[in-house]
Amino acid sequence: MTEQAVATQAHPLQFMLADTDPIFRMGLKACLMAVPDIQVVAEAEDPAQILQLFSTQSDIDASPEVDPQSLDLLILDVSRAADTEANALLCQQLKGRYPRLALFVLSATIEPDQLTKLWQVGVEGFCRKGSVDTSTLIQQLRRASQGQRVWDAAQKAQAQLVQAPAAPPPPPQNVTAFTLLRQVFMQTGLKQIEQTLEQLQSRRQGEALTQWQRAVNEGRERELQTVRWLVRQYLERQSDASEEPPSEPEEPAFSWANVDPWDTDELAVPSRITEISDESALAPQPDLTTVLIDALLTKLPTSLQNRTPDPLEIDILKAQKRQDLFLIVLKRFESGVEDLRYSQVTRSQLATKRSKLLQDLWLGSTADFFGKYLTIPLSSSAQDPEDIEIVSVLQQDQAIVEAEILNKIPLVTELLEHLLFQAPLRVDNTLSAVGSPEAMLQTEALLSNIIVNIANGVLQPLLNRFATNEAIKQSFYDRTLISTRDIERFRNALSNHYRIRRLFKEPTEIFESQYGLIVFSEAGLQKIAVYGSRDQELQKLQGIRFFVTLALEARDAIAPPLQATFTFLGRGVVYILTQVIGRGLGLIGRGILQGVGGTWQDIFVSRKSHQEK
Repeated sequence: MTEQAVATQAHPLQFMLADTDPIFRMGLKACLMAVPDIQVVAEAEDPAQILQLFSTQSDIDASPEVDPQSLDLLILDVSRAADTEANALLCQQLKGRYPRLALFVLSATIEPDQLTKLWQVGVEGFCRKGSVDTSTLIQQLRRASQGQRVWDAAQKAQAQLVQAPAAPPPPPQNVTAFTLLRQVFMQTGLKQIEQTLEQLQSRRQGEALTQWQRAVNEGRERELQTVRWLVRQYLERQSDASEEPPSEPEEPAFSWANVDPWDTDELAVPSRITEISDESALAPQPDLTTVLIDALLTKLPTSLQNRTPDPLEIDILKAQKRQDLFLIVLKRFESGVEDLRYSQVTRSQLATKRSKLLQDLWLGSTADFFGKYLTIPLSSSAQDPEDIEIVSVLQQDQAIVEAEILNKIPLVTELLEHLLFQAPLRVDNTLSAVGSPEAMLQTEALLSNIIVNIANGVLQPLLNRFATNEAIKQSFYDRTLISTRDIERFRNALSNHYRIRRLFKEPTEIFESQYGLIVFSEAGLQKIAVYGSRDQELQKLQGIRFFVTLALEARDAIAPPLQATFTFLGRGVVYILTQVIGRGLGLIGRGILQGVGGTWQDIFVSRKSHQEK
């Protein structure tokens, strides 16, 4: 069975079109219907009819019984400038009622303020009509349906530029000279960031850039936009902190900075629906989870190769399949964090929700990656195919995946506390505040490790049950690992890796108070170590794992004096060989040379005297 055959058996992407131009709508529908895994299940002649269609499901004859929960993407046109507020309100209402429904806006003309409002309400994709070819547009629609934010870099920068303040507030009069000088330097740096962003945006609009150069250019823009946001946040906090207190005492406003990080157990996260309905939802402060995921998305195209010393289950996948799996897990993680926000969990409940979150993340990623109803033949006989639903079989190994992978993912609760409650993150035994460079790097590393481990967990049952199935090999495996011998060699390497990790590597990491993390980098997947207190795990070690720590302790105790002894003996041997034996041999050699020289001189003088006679 080919890859295309397996893909068509999976659940196709369901799109809906809402455009006032019937010719454009008909042409776009024809292009989308030509793609095997995309279906246009509904149409609307006016974006304003969308909510009415979702509620009545019978007003438009061309779109009977539309269920918004089953749609993967809604494509709509907001070109009418007169309806700027209405279009932004429509997108806001759609996001509030159906948060899992992805939106992609196609527009011929659009005002900057309208572009900003579309970005702020969370529209996944935006593209100008006629600006890209059909294949690129289909690729953008597919990415937007997976929850990615697919915006052209220039349009995205324009949307964020409008919402930026025109000029920073003037510095207060009661600040110190050092604080004022620091703010001046940061304002200068902010201007340099703006200039660099403008240069990147102008370069992005050029036609001479290759796809690789465009990806690198877009990644630099994301990083600069994140840095710009952090600098602005710092300047705003400095401005608020330096304001004079009011003349009359009043109750201070609530701030996470005033709350002890260990006393926020009963503080609940506000509902996202309330935030959207509130006017403050349009504040120019990006969500930390969104910034974190955007940072990882820029690294995915160049982070597919395994550069760690250990084999990983995802190594057997094709490059495109590997990237698709990472994107699916990222989307599922973002949905899981949003679900925790909706459920109003407290900080004390996160420890108990950890296992449930990882289980749902693994189950949902497995179903999304393989297709919930995908069937494969277990027998090559045409008379008795014995088809089986693969996902239901893979999910039977949940206990094994939890024991080997999910339960060993470190610092998940700490990451959730940081994302949901803005709790300081411990980095190298030091608490780092939200938005600090140390905390951003640590959160990115922790999320990268979660994504990679969940992806490995998706592939582990497949390798245990259907490793040599021909349909699976043709559809998912890399061509260098497609023979039965290569697959078995790969599985044996994985088994040895888990055995060595369980017996030796994990006790070593526990004894050294470290966690090994697999992170995304521009060079590929790499392994790093971060500090973590693991004294409780150290006390529970038994058997070989316990003796490994004893061997390490014995080596640490014996190695320094033993090294000093060998160093002393070595220096003594060197001294004897060079200063005693070497000098003695040198004196003997010098005497021999002097004797030979004297004899040669006597012979030469004797011959010369005979010649004179």
